[in-house]
Amino acid sequence: MGFLDSILKKKKTDSETDSEGAEPTPVEAEEAPPAGPKPNPMAKLKGVLDHLEKVVLGLVLVGVAVLSVLEFLKAKKEVGSIKQADTDIVLGGRMMELEQERPTNLTLLLEKSTKAPDAISLKGTNHLVFNPRVWKEIVVSNAVPPVQLIMDTPDVPLGISALRVSSITNFKAYLKARAFVGGGIVRHEFTWVDREHPVLPYAMAGRNPLTTFFPQQSMRSTFLSATGRGWQADPNKEAKPLHGFKGQAAVYFRFNPEWEVKVKYKASTPAAPAQLAQAQINPGNTVSNVVYDLDVVMGVKNGLYLYETNSIRVLSNVPYTFTRGYAANFVYQTKYHKRMELNNFREGRRLMIDGEIFRVFRITADTVSLVSDPAYGGNGKIFEKKLPAPVAVPLAPPPQPAAVP
Repeated sequence: MGFLDSILKKKKTDSETDSEGAEPTPVEAEEAPPAGPKPNPMAKLKGVLDHLEKVVLGLVLVGVAVLSVLEFLKAKKEVGSIKQADTDIVLGGRMMELEQERPTNLTLLLEKSTKAPDAISLKGTNHLVFNPRVWKEIVVSNAVPPVQLIMDTPDVPLGISALRVSSITNFKAYLKARAFVGGGIVRHEFTWVDREHPVLPYAMAGRNPLTTFFPQQSMRSTFLSATGRGWQADPNKEAKPLHGFKGQAAVYFRFNPEWEVKVKYKASTPAAPAQLAQAQINPGNTVSNVVYDLDVVMGVKNGLYLYETNSIRVLSNVPYTFTRGYAANFVYQTKYHKRMELNNFREGRRLMIDGEIFRVFRITADTVSLVSDPAYGGNGKIFEKKLPAPVAVPLAPPPQPAAVP
């Protein structure tokens, strides 16, 4: 009995232990799933998301490595092709000669650079972009209303289109060489006479000058004559200045020269005994018919020298003429305006046509250039007026001999 009691006590203890845990399941029933919440699918990706930046960085590094290898292979291929190419340098071309390459129009280029460049032509043949139609208000006495708006056309020119150049005056300066007997020897002197062109510059009139609408007067003759005496021939020396910017009225020209002259006395013919004998009875003991070889160096605005040199030959007491400048005369006449003459227009002078102000900024031997003056509200457009060619006058027929009866 004691053995059985011990076995029964042991079974009872096992059954009590099971009763403290879970309820026993019948042997015949199916095994039930474990109790608790269902698993979340995103929880499985949590480990991957925690290391996403490392995955992306790894992919980028792999891409950079692949591109680096490809660029290396490409560069290696190009180096190989360069090594196979012919790199020998073959010299070509031709030897340049200075005389052929030197500009032949240097004098003209320098002159334009010191004055004004060529005007840009915006004349159109099939458009009106830069050349719109111009309309003018014209007072017509027999019309209703009396003020009519009329278009400027080639058949009926108005305003600046009706302005014509009637004449161009050429102002001149003179160089005069003189040989005379003094102190028992033949002496030489050179005189520069510049009396026609130099006038009080319009630039001295100040801002918005009204005086630029009026003609200028030439200076007195005593102010613009200069003489250099006692010169001797020497082709190796520099040219000496010879200009007439002196006197109270020429103060501006002395400090702002717009034209200066230098003369190099290179050689002259010796005076023969007959010429010296004739000089004893000539006024001032002047020796006639002496031939001079001279270099005349002329400069323009801003103190520019050696831009134009003329090698000339002159006779003693015979003036040598230089072109000094120009002045233009205009005629204005339209279908609605009577003929009006506008005279003595030099560079810088202004004129008014139909309320618009123009300035003459360049005059040549056959052309006058005007600009719609921006200083007075103009648009800056340039107009060139040509001097009409002279009309050939037909020759009268020779008289016919009278018929013999």
